[in-house]
Amino acid sequence: MISIGKNIQIARVEVRNVDKVINHLGSTVQLVSVECWRAVAFAAVLAERSMERKTNHAKTIGGELLLRLAGTHQIKEAIKKIGVKTGYNYLVFFGGREEAKAFIDKLELREVELKECPDDKLKKLFEKSALVEIL
Repeated sequence: MISIGKNIQIARVEVRNVDKVINHLGSTVQLVSVECWRAVAFAAVLAERSMERKTNHAKTIGGELLLRLAGTHQIKEAIKKIGVKTGYNYLVFFGGREEAKAFIDKLELREVELKECPDDKLKKLFEKSALVEIL
């Protein structure tokens, strides 16, 4: 797990049963199916800032994260594109590290190593997240 500031925790976890975890997701916790942890971190910081500045497009910070990672203003479309899937996902927890660990334990998720991706791919993902601000 990596901490981005005090209030953003990111872990790559293996999800075996989507139905078991989906009801636990919401305003401060999201599971997203994307390739690069740094793209998730960038989108999480943008989501946090948009909520602070009141320039958000979603009602919750978790929803704002989904919109930014998917590069859209439609929650349904974002969930379809990057929502939790069976296999490896990134858990984004907006809160403390210990709370995030407790959440992972509660849902019996297995934490795995964060995944890097090439700079050219990462740049495209950064651009997609940033575009939501101006669309």
